[in-house]
Amino acid sequence: MAVETRRTIKLTPEPLTAEAYAPFGSIVDAGRLQLHCSDGQYTARLMKLEPAVPRVVHVNRHFDHSQLFVPITGDPMLLVVAPGHVSGEKFDPETLRCFRADGTQAFTFNLGTWHIAPRALDGRAAQVINVQGSRYMEHTELINFEELTGVALEVAL
Repeated sequence: MAVETRRTIKLTPEPLTAEAYAPFGSIVDAGRLQLHCSDGQYTARLMKLEPAVPRVVHVNRHFDHSQLFVPITGDPMLLVVAPGHVSGEKFDPETLRCFRADGTQAFTFNLGTWHIAPRALDGRAAQVINVQGSRYMEHTELINFEELTGVALEVAL
C-alpha cells in the first residue's frame, strides 16, 4: 500500500567539496585511489547523464562495490546522496544531501551510499565514465522513499 505524499523536503545543491562530501564518497585527485569490489570485477562504460529533474523520489545503493565517476565533457552535474548506515525500511529522507559538481571533479560513491545516478545540469549533455562492479544489479537495493515515508525531495535547479 502506497503512502500518500505528506511533505516535501527542499534542497539547494551545495558545492562539491572533499570535506562536505566525505560521508558519501571522495573527490578523486591525480593520486591513486583504492576501489572495493567484493563480487565480480570492475567494468567501465561511457554514460550520458539524464537531465536533472526537480523531484527525486527514489534512491539506490550497492553492497558489493564502491563506484567511480570520471567526467569527460566538463559539464556540471547534480549528485543526490544519503549515508549508507540505515536500512531501506528505516530510510530517513531528512538525511538526503545534494551537491553540484563543476564537471572537472572525479568522485566516488562509498560502499552502501544511497544515491541516484549523477544528473546533467543546465541543459548540458554531460558524459562520464562510470566504473562499477560487473554484478551491481545483483547487489543493489532500490527504494522509493516517497512511497515508503510520504516524503519527497525537491531540488532547486
